Parts: sequence; C-alpha cells; structure tokens
Amino acid sequence: MPTLGSYIRTLRIKNSLTQSSLAGKLHVTDKAVSKWERDLSYPDISLLPKLAGILGVSVSDLLREWDDNGSPEQLKNYYRMSHDVRTPLHIILGCADLAGQYADDPVRRKKYLDAIRISATYLLDRYSQIRKDIVSDPEELSEYYRTHEGKAQHPVYDFHGKRILIVEDMELSREIAREIVIHAGAEADCAAGGEECLKKIMDSPAGTYDLILMDIVMPDMDGIETVRRIRNLNDLSKSAIPVIAITADVSESMKEKAFAAGMNGFAAKPAGPEQLYETIKANLR
Repeated sequence: MPTLGSYIRTLRIKNSLTQSSLAGKLHVTDKAVSKWERDLSYPDISLLPKLAGILGVSVSDLLREWDDNGSPEQLKNYYRMSHDVRTPLHIILGCADLAGQYADDPVRRKKYLDAIRISATYLLDRYSQIRKDIVSDPEELSEYYRTHEGKAQHPVYDFHGKRILIVEDMELSREIAREIVIHAGAEADCAAGGEECLKKIMDSPAGTYDLILMDIVMPDMDGIETVRRIRNLNDLSKSAIPVIAITADVSESMKEKAFAAGMNGFAAKPAGPEQLYETIKANLR
C-alpha cells in the first residue's frame, strides 16, 4: 500500500532531487529525509506547504498519502487549524511585549494580560479537539529557558521621522502593531480594512505614509486586492509606497500571490517586534 514516505520518494526522484538537495531546500538533515522516505518518521506539519511547493503538488496531495494509524483526517484538521492558531499566538506575543513596556500602567497592563489569558484559553480549547502525542521533553524545555533567560531581546531600531499605516481588521492586532512601531520612534496611523486604507491614502497628501503594514485576510477588501489597487493609483508617489504583508498563512503559494500583487515584504503571524522591525527596516526608502 502506498505511504507518505514512498510518495515523497517518488516525487523527489521525479523532480531530479537527491535526498541531500531536498534536505537543503527544507533546512533539515539528510537523515530526516531518509527517515521520511522509509516511514520511520514524518515531516513536521509546518514544513508541508514548502515541501509541497518543492515537489510540485498540493498540501492536500501530501495529506492524502499520510497514513497515521488509519487517522489521516486528524492531520488534515490540524493543518486547517494552523491559521487559527497563529493569530492568537500573534496576540499573546505582542501583548506580552506590551505588558512589559507598560509595567507602571496598571490599566493597560491588565488589558494586555487579559488578552493573553483569553487567547491562551482559546488555544487550549482548539487543541483539546486534537488527539496528539505533539509533547516536549521537560528537560529540553528547561534548558531552552536557561539558555535564553537574561539575553537582550531586540537590537535598537530607530524609525523617527517615518509614518506607517497599519491595516488590520482586528482591533487588538492593530493596537499591538501600532505600539510596536511607535516604540521604535515611528508615527502610526491605522485603518480597519482595505477600503479605509485606500481612502486614507487617496485623501492624504503625497508622502504622508512611508510604509504600509497590510493584513491579508480582511472582510471588506482583502490585502491582496487592496495592494493591487494601491499599485494602480495615478499618483506615482502613492502607488509606490512600500507594503509589507502580515498574515498567518505562511504557505509558499500565499507568498507568491502577495509578491505578485505588489507586496514588497512578507511577515508571518505571530510577528514578534524584531521580525517586524527587520522587515520594516529592509523596506523603508
């Protein structure tokens, strides 16, 4: 009976890839690929979008071949839930940073801690729907904390004199992004969706915004369509504003779609301050 391992091996050979070259593209060891192909272990589910892209198939094709004790549907559900998981993680990480910045402001601190608690409860509820073995070794986790404790969190970033437009339909996510860019010295403006973003750009003088942080999934007009319309504006100084996509969908197909629409950069949720700062720095003119 065909297995995921034999399917990966067949596709690898079809694409003229060695185990070593496939491992290099995925940033894993040759041994890991060898184990997958012999069905001794499985790829981490976070690798599936990239693995599928390299092998020229869809994630659904890979999941269809995945035989996990006769219960492949659990893995499909887990993959589909990955977008839902990343969004609350983005809120948890962002609010944790903000709670530290406003340690002397009990009202704000409570607001951010409440948001962390709610998001964590949501995650626990979602994970309770999945039967998994996916448990960390306590000693490894303790060693990780010992290694990272006390280390500097972020390099110094200075965006004084820059104005950034944040486009995000979730109020709390907007606030997190706003506080992150303000903390680095930039001015911040916000829009709750694509239509509001376009209106702000068209109603503002040229040069008002130096960069846009654009969520992809929004109810009124998604980020892909919004950036397409920005690129088609008659005012060249407005149509050329750098736009960074921020999304929980980190698949290769989404990245390709974002860049094809006119995005300049791509940041995955949950986006920590350093990742966001580096992406902003790389795209500011």
